[in-house]
Amino acid sequence: VHAGLWRQPPFPDASRIAMLFLHRNPRGEPPQQERWSFGRFELLRKAQRSFEVVASYSPASLSISGDGDAELVQGERVSAAYFQLLRVGAARGRLFTEAEDDPAAPTPVVVLGHGLWTRRWAADPSIIGRTIRLNGVPLTVIGILPPEFAGLSGRAQLWIPRTMSPQITYPEYLTTNQNFISAVGRLRPGVDLPTARSELAVLGASINRALPSDPDFPDEKVTATAATLNEARANQAVRRSLFVLLAGVTVLHLLACANVANLLLGRALARRRESAVRLALGSSNPRLFGHIFREGVVIALLGGLVGIALAAWLSSLIVAPANVWAPRNFYGSLASFDSPSFDLAELFFGIGLTLVTALLVATPAATSVFRLNLAAGVKAGSRGIAEGAMSLRRPSLRGIIVGIEAAFAMMLVVSAALLIDSFERMRRASIGVEPAHILTFWVIPSEAQVPPAAAPAFVSRLLDELRKVPGVVSASVDGGAPLAGTASSVLYIEGRPMPAPGQAPPVLRHYIAPEHFATLGIPILRGRAFTDADVAGSRRVAVISETAARRFWPDEDPLGKRVWFGGGSSFDSPDSSAEIVGIVGDVVYAPLDLRPNFSSFYTPYAQFTYAARAVFLRTAGDPWSVVPEVRKAVAIVNPDLALQDVQPLTDIVKDSWGRNRFEAILFSACGIAALMLAASGIFAVLAYLVADRTREFGIRIALGATPRHVLWQVLREGMTFPLVGLIIGVGLSLVTTRLLQSSLYEISPQEPRLFVGTALLLVLVSAAACLIPGWRATRADPVQALSAE
Repeated sequence: VHAGLWRQPPFPDASRIAMLFLHRNPRGEPPQQERWSFGRFELLRKAQRSFEVVASYSPASLSISGDGDAELVQGERVSAAYFQLLRVGAARGRLFTEAEDDPAAPTPVVVLGHGLWTRRWAADPSIIGRTIRLNGVPLTVIGILPPEFAGLSGRAQLWIPRTMSPQITYPEYLTTNQNFISAVGRLRPGVDLPTARSELAVLGASINRALPSDPDFPDEKVTATAATLNEARANQAVRRSLFVLLAGVTVLHLLACANVANLLLGRALARRRESAVRLALGSSNPRLFGHIFREGVVIALLGGLVGIALAAWLSSLIVAPANVWAPRNFYGSLASFDSPSFDLAELFFGIGLTLVTALLVATPAATSVFRLNLAAGVKAGSRGIAEGAMSLRRPSLRGIIVGIEAAFAMMLVVSAALLIDSFERMRRASIGVEPAHILTFWVIPSEAQVPPAAAPAFVSRLLDELRKVPGVVSASVDGGAPLAGTASSVLYIEGRPMPAPGQAPPVLRHYIAPEHFATLGIPILRGRAFTDADVAGSRRVAVISETAARRFWPDEDPLGKRVWFGGGSSFDSPDSSAEIVGIVGDVVYAPLDLRPNFSSFYTPYAQFTYAARAVFLRTAGDPWSVVPEVRKAVAIVNPDLALQDVQPLTDIVKDSWGRNRFEAILFSACGIAALMLAASGIFAVLAYLVADRTREFGIRIALGATPRHVLWQVLREGMTFPLVGLIIGVGLSLVTTRLLQSSLYEISPQEPRLFVGTALLLVLVSAAACLIPGWRATRADPVQALSAE
């Protein structure tokens, strides 16, 4: 949690660095945070006064070629002030200058990350001054950055001047009105963040008046604001997940503390005669308190020191599975910087926690000396026997602690049950495709290389070469993979009134090949799929999902209806509308816990597409077996093009459950530990109680009590406080499980079935913990009891 939320990112004086963003409130839409266009950023950079340095950056996937095979790496397009702001210098060579930041005179230079330089060029110092190719464009290497530096995106391996973006990535990078450039600033000395936010609120409005984000609504309410890197690097979903994790571990720790405290308290009560004798011989209560308190503190300190040592040793092994907390912050342009490590902060926290734990576990036992009855403690009489009973009418500290343990255990086990049930529902849910034997990867040629007008021809050549690969059964493309997200747009329907601004319904958009539905195993429910005849110049056609048909034409037949979409595609006006010719099954294109949109609209890529595409290959055997030949096929189309995110579709499906599986496993472990601790706590209390009351049970048996009656008495007394704790735990769980809402799929946080099942399980565990002490009570020897009496 410290690594993910509180530890400062790895930049000098990082607390003074802030992300800057626009805050828009589009008509009819919820407020949203946005990045900047190049023009808006320049207005901001020149007008602001709160930051000593303001820089821009935007991540990009770039293909290196020319020295060996083409390789896709992550890079950043940055302004010259970027490295100054982050206070990083070149390990070799130099960094960008202000002259290389001039849009009127772009300079073809590049700075390499230390890891890429070491891996691809074997740390050859002569790389400085040499030329490499990025997306087919030659650039001169001018510098190498220090090891471990990966930029604000946390993934960058090389950096290019932002002014080179039109040639390498996107031709309209410097001229488009779209907001996709991230801005970051370092506060001036003496200026705090609230002051900067006040200035930005005014600046954002004036910038939007000068250069509106939506030219159709120049009076739209737009401001600007800032957030520290720690605030911006984790969104609310990640924060909530981490705090739920922390809460679960805290409850487990308190449960362990209650258990140890009860053991020490039972030990102190079992030695009350010894304590009474000490007092009778002249010892004082404070001195006796200190004696017992030190014993508990020593145990807690030893345990804490071992725990700290284990944490320091194991922290390097803690690696969250892929996609557990995917970077959904700020469009994924800012790294989460959340790799766990054991540093001074963790050491001091561990020491502080150890001291608090020592107080929690040692105090109850030590304070028992102030409640000691000296006369009853010295003599072994019936009055001393009666004090060992557990009853709600005379609640003892031991009983209260047992109740607390039961309540904590109920909370953890219910949480674990909810997460496990949710994960199983998610795992069994149909996603609408047949993922087995499908290889997926991305090809991302820049729009500078392949503009939209040339994209259909590029995709056709790519698919033609891929279909020739031995073992490939069929091939298709799309703008995203199932469960991994895809493009969206807004829908307009011919013959219906135009919706108000901001009110057009959002739908998912797909530009696909004719074989797409067969490749992914998507069933065609009505109408037809696309054919090779659905090309540019022919009648525009669309296929829709079953949910889209029900949602937009609940009482009509959608076949034959015409639609068009918002955005920049060739289907963006009534004159370019498409006729619906088919209906297919629903496909899940976003993680299930994000309440995905199932309204999909498919059109043929030959009528419009972008060149950056996700490719799907259905293979005859193992998808990995065709990868070498697939790389060769892609190289035939474009030798400068590298493959990205090569993996079977089954891996994408598994990764989409990553966070849910991780949380289910983690809370399951906590739940099992909670059950064991609660059971051992109940057992320990009853074991001490039975041992303390052996004479009493012997007398009862001598007076005619049967072993069954004695066992029932022990069970009744032993179950009293656990049952009360369970009732309290149910109430607490009804409140606390609401925190899990965002992690649950198709199950209520107050699912009655799981609450009842968990309560029954804990009752059985508690009863089982009472059986052995109860059996021991039935073995009490009445002869010895009467002799002692």
